[in-house]
Amino acid sequence: MFWSIVLSVLAGAIALAYYFSTCNFDYWKKKNVPFAKPVPLLGNYGNLFLLRKHFNHTAHDIYKEFPDEPVVGAFMGTVPTLVVKDPKYIKKITTKDFYYYNSRGMSDYADREAFNKNIFASHGDYWKTVRQNLSPVFSTSKMKNMFHLIADCSYAFEKLIDEEASATNSVMPAHQLISRFTMACITSAAFGVDSETMGEGYKTNPFTKAGEMVLNKSKTNCFKAYFRMTWPGIFYLFRLKSLPVPVMDMFYDFMTSVFEARNHKPTSRNDFVDFILGFKEKEFITGETLSSPTSPVKRTSVEVSDDFLVSNCLIFFLAGFETSATTSSYTLYELAKHPEAQNKLLKEIDDYLERTGNKLYYESTAELPYLQACVDEALRLYPVLGVSTREVVEEVTLGSVRLDRGVQIHIPTYSLQRDPKYFPEPEEFRPERFLGEEKQKIVPHTYMPFGDGPRLCIGMRFARMQMTAGLITLLKKYRVELAPGTPTEPDLDPLTVLLPSPTKPLNLKFIVREGWENRVFVKSETRASCKA
Repeated sequence: MFWSIVLSVLAGAIALAYYFSTCNFDYWKKKNVPFAKPVPLLGNYGNLFLLRKHFNHTAHDIYKEFPDEPVVGAFMGTVPTLVVKDPKYIKKITTKDFYYYNSRGMSDYADREAFNKNIFASHGDYWKTVRQNLSPVFSTSKMKNMFHLIADCSYAFEKLIDEEASATNSVMPAHQLISRFTMACITSAAFGVDSETMGEGYKTNPFTKAGEMVLNKSKTNCFKAYFRMTWPGIFYLFRLKSLPVPVMDMFYDFMTSVFEARNHKPTSRNDFVDFILGFKEKEFITGETLSSPTSPVKRTSVEVSDDFLVSNCLIFFLAGFETSATTSSYTLYELAKHPEAQNKLLKEIDDYLERTGNKLYYESTAELPYLQACVDEALRLYPVLGVSTREVVEEVTLGSVRLDRGVQIHIPTYSLQRDPKYFPEPEEFRPERFLGEEKQKIVPHTYMPFGDGPRLCIGMRFARMQMTAGLITLLKKYRVELAPGTPTEPDLDPLTVLLPSPTKPLNLKFIVREGWENRVFVKSETRASCKA
């Protein structure tokens, strides 16, 4: 009798779970949208949840299933998700009808943890106010004034490369090396401190540890991220957090010490910390509401709380070092595979240094077009965010489809940028795509490595600035080749949530170039501390 009751309850629970995990699976059929067949609970992203494939590759499978359709219906777990493939629809989502899609997702849970108060995770009027107030930090003039700090880090990087090449017999993963440089750049230029990540004790450095905790490849981190993305209500019901608590605590302590060092007032550095200290003095920042067809633009305000300050500092730290390090390492990896492109770039760098007397200037981002094209091509092949997510915040029509509030939108950047319809021979590394007439042929809204529309990456100029400086510093003395055992086609690691990290390290061999003595940097007289 007892076991029959247990079995009945168990069967009922399973039936109930099955019903609730599939009851919405006719959503796209009712909307007359072609859709990929889902499986209970996991929807169309089973390979993602089971850690069999990277997010980019999982979305790419859906993208290829309906090659001629502008949109494809899918389910992220049990949540209706529209995979948008047509550039004209992408324009509507990211630009023309931005108001209806301004959230990156989980908009109903924005207040559940402090980290959600940053510019990347927020949405609506809050996001717009933060964006308006932070945008001046990343203006061209501010970047130009900040460049001397990047140059100082480049001088230290010059020494670090030599030390690491000597210690490793000139074979090492480029990402590990460059991430130390980009971390030094972001902490110096944004926060005004020397993180010493290019020093001897970098492995025990708190910034290095914080980065490792957040970006650690683990099944637990992946499960948490996808669980939060798919079932945020349950995630927050159990009081889970998207980031490790020690990381948030470390940044609270770090920012407190930075504020105290400046007496809680802006200084003459005009960096990111100065701006937010200005916010802190006012207690509130003001801006405009998002405009919609039914409501006029109004003034609004956001409280400058400690959570606001720390979450925005943390997102700039994480985005500022890791994304640039990933892109720079893939650029070097592709150059190692394509010696003709590398030779062309080396000549451009040599000519630039000869013109400038071996000095780095902010204008290098404009004076080295082939270098920028190489970075652009690496970003095409390995976009930092291979799937750009949005959420419908208010009922809207896209084409002939009426979308309900809460529907998720996936813009498959990785797939679009490898689609032969838009990029002939998409698997080939060809920087010339981004030069002259070839660049003009790129279909709008098919190349979006920094996003698109009002949510275009606010730190794009900073990213290009430090990537340019780092690549010049390395390639002026060394050429790169694939080390023995390095794969010729990287397989993206399913244990990385969003970033396109390879399963195996991309080890490169660093070969000293002839005449490097003539390309040693001429340092400026006044230098910020950026130790090596």
